[in-house]
Amino acid sequence: MVAPEEKRRRIEPEKRKHVARSRIFQPFRALGYITNDVPFVVETRGQEFFLTTSVGHNFQTYNMNKMQLLFVSPQTSGRITAMTAAGGITYVAHGSTVSGFKRGKPFMSVGEDQGDYEIIQILVLGQHVATLCDDNVLRMWDLTSGDLYTAIEFGDAFTATKMIHPSTYLNKILVASAQGTMQIWNVRVSKMIYQFKSFGSAITCLEQSPVVDVVAIGLLDGSIVLYNIRMDERIDTVYQSDRVTAISFRTDEEQMMATANMHGDVALWDLANRKLAHDMKGAHSGLVSSIAFLNNQPILVTAGADNAVTQWIFEKHNAVPLPLKGRSGHYAPPSKIRYYGSDGKVIVSAGRDQALRWFSTVRDAQSVEMSQGHIAKKAKDKGVSLESLKLPIITDMALDVAKEKEWANVLTCHLNDSAARTWSTKSKALADHALLSSDKSSIKAVNISACGNFGIIGCASGQIEMFNLQSGLHRRTFSGPEGHKKAVTSLASDSTNRYLISVSVDRNIKIWNFQNGKVLHTIAMESPIVGMQFHRDNNLMAVACDDLGIRVIDIETQKVVREFWGHRNRITDFAFSPDGRWIISASLDATVRTWDLPSSTMVDIFKVEDVVSSLTFSPTGDFLATAHVDNVGVFLWANRTQFANVSLHSITDDDAAEVLALPALEGYGDEDIDEEDLEPPATLNEDFSTVEQLADDMITMSLEPRAKWHNLLNLDTIKQRNKPKEAPKAPEQAPFFLPTLPGAKAQFDLSDKMDNDDQSKTSSRRVHLGELDVRTKFARYLEAGHEKSDFAEWVAYTKSLSPSALDVEIRTMPVENDLFYLNAYVEAIVFMLRSRKNFEMAQAWLNAFLNIHGDLIIANPENAIHKKLKETLNVQTDEFNRLSAQIHYGLCLIDFARK
Repeated sequence: MVAPEEKRRRIEPEKRKHVARSRIFQPFRALGYITNDVPFVVETRGQEFFLTTSVGHNFQTYNMNKMQLLFVSPQTSGRITAMTAAGGITYVAHGSTVSGFKRGKPFMSVGEDQGDYEIIQILVLGQHVATLCDDNVLRMWDLTSGDLYTAIEFGDAFTATKMIHPSTYLNKILVASAQGTMQIWNVRVSKMIYQFKSFGSAITCLEQSPVVDVVAIGLLDGSIVLYNIRMDERIDTVYQSDRVTAISFRTDEEQMMATANMHGDVALWDLANRKLAHDMKGAHSGLVSSIAFLNNQPILVTAGADNAVTQWIFEKHNAVPLPLKGRSGHYAPPSKIRYYGSDGKVIVSAGRDQALRWFSTVRDAQSVEMSQGHIAKKAKDKGVSLESLKLPIITDMALDVAKEKEWANVLTCHLNDSAARTWSTKSKALADHALLSSDKSSIKAVNISACGNFGIIGCASGQIEMFNLQSGLHRRTFSGPEGHKKAVTSLASDSTNRYLISVSVDRNIKIWNFQNGKVLHTIAMESPIVGMQFHRDNNLMAVACDDLGIRVIDIETQKVVREFWGHRNRITDFAFSPDGRWIISASLDATVRTWDLPSSTMVDIFKVEDVVSSLTFSPTGDFLATAHVDNVGVFLWANRTQFANVSLHSITDDDAAEVLALPALEGYGDEDIDEEDLEPPATLNEDFSTVEQLADDMITMSLEPRAKWHNLLNLDTIKQRNKPKEAPKAPEQAPFFLPTLPGAKAQFDLSDKMDNDDQSKTSSRRVHLGELDVRTKFARYLEAGHEKSDFAEWVAYTKSLSPSALDVEIRTMPVENDLFYLNAYVEAIVFMLRSRKNFEMAQAWLNAFLNIHGDLIIANPENAIHKKLKETLNVQTDEFNRLSAQIHYGLCLIDFARK
């Protein structure tokens, strides 16, 4: 039996401490946490139901219609011990504090921050919240002021365990005890109203029934008592096996009660006929922490300490409920995790709960457990537990995407089992074929060829066999006098099926001919080999040995090219980075180390609270995923080199970061980031802004959106496309707000409008023509730029114009004074080209200008604008030649490096 504290630790992620960071890896978030042993909360809002579950220091809210995760709360200061909801607000107890959340965001808190007690249950009564604490005191807090309203101490003879607020009982709370007695208290005056006699066993559960005055009482001995608290009389008693952990009543037309126990069973009771309607054996793989019937719905929701939530639907009167939908994760720590595919969006995880799971890193709803067949029905028919029919614990697995749509593409071997199982990621289920070792020895390692056609198994006897995955037929055996003499620990094959690589505890690495099964090369190591990773792109193989060293071998030359030493205990797992530059390794010394192959040094090390049992690197290089002992989740660490400048150099164990807590469910929030830990480049500061040009001799494109200049070139096409299909029609009647004249014939009074027109005409005649300035802002900036030989202000103003506005400005430029403004426009373009800024925008503006005024320029061959246009051509030619020379220099350098 697992101790409650240990089980609680397994089901929830630990609170993240604020510590120094790894140079490369930053905690991102945790996957696979659904619920723990804290009872959930069901809220009804309109026609929708929402489920809130606790996962340690966070809670998660799901839409029950699709079991879709809506949001994850921020971390609380302590582990969540109780939850409730009222008025659209979720109240959670952590330590000695109660916090209120709206849509996952905290907005209030009551209680004592450093209290020496822990809240075990909370109830909301209007503007007050009642808390039952483990120091045997009931405290009541005012939610508006945050002050303590009252505190009730029960004494040694009454150890409070549960409390409810009975329906219609104003200011009353019914409190149950470990002595089997109950008390009714008036919390407004802090006075006990009545004490009931003992039920002979500790009370573990209390639930209000749909009938006023009647409550259901669950006892430690498995009894469930229906009791009328007003009349103080027992109505009925039913019995189930072991301690009662949860009770719920159906609220539609059926009279049914559901009770749960600590072994994962749920009993359904027909209250009308006073009999057991159905016993749901093995509904959960462990303690059922909470159950609830949805209001006026034939649906039962159950949650357990097995990290699962399930909805059950009743289709007929007192019929056997069927699973409707649910969410679940591992309820025992994962033992092996691997990324699947090349997009880095899926992790396949094998756990000590004998399950193979598919985790999506981008969409939580796509995470599922891969089916092992109809074992639930078989377990029910045979009267045995579900775990007894599951496959043994997976010790190794191989995945390949080449034939995922045709046949099985996952191969697993199991603890002390002589058969390897095939799985299909297309159906998310166990496939038909089992690959049996011919000598009946247990299988220790598996591999799938790069083509996806062959599955290879390595046995404890040292024999290696190959099977066709489509048919399951045996194809070849790799053995003989030159074969392994002891257990094979790992297998790998190259990308073209030329050779097969195997390692064994007999200290030998063997390279086999894939086609005929003969040994090509044997490489002897100094100690038994416990694991191998092969990088198909660069033909490098890394092996971990019992002497705690990692050796890198070049397959082409069969030579050891690198050795890495530093781990102080057995290496549990290791992986190549996608580019083959790093090896990331984990050990029982609770460290994760990153080794750089080109420099042959360790460039990063950090310690974790729990030993890493398995790790895998994303094929896209953005995340490292880890699994840890005593933790049921899969944890993602972001690769900081993907989004920050990280300086890597050789380090020692003394440079290790402090112990890092595991990633939380919601990842890092802003309040958790330390500016010193981020280690930004020295050039960055708080006032940093994007510069327009890094260097004067660098050709720089515009920072404006592409549409700013691209639409200018296609403005005619855009206008033609947006042209209305027909002309707008005039209104049949004049607007309703025009005044009318009296008379039989309807006439409009337009006298005011005529007077206004006359006044405007009179006032317009008084304006002197000399006072008018017909130049636009565009033209004034051009003129000023010509006088100062600096068109920076004109460029800034023109960049702010829309494409259509700039088109109008170019078309309406004055053409008098020997084409002065046209000449100034070309001078501005030359200015932009020589400054090497906004280079592509200058090209677009010149293109639009020539399309509009080209005929006018051609008609004036003696005008100075022709020399300026030739100057723009010369500037562009010079810049192109300079850029071309740099490109050819780079190509020559690359060609030289290749040789």
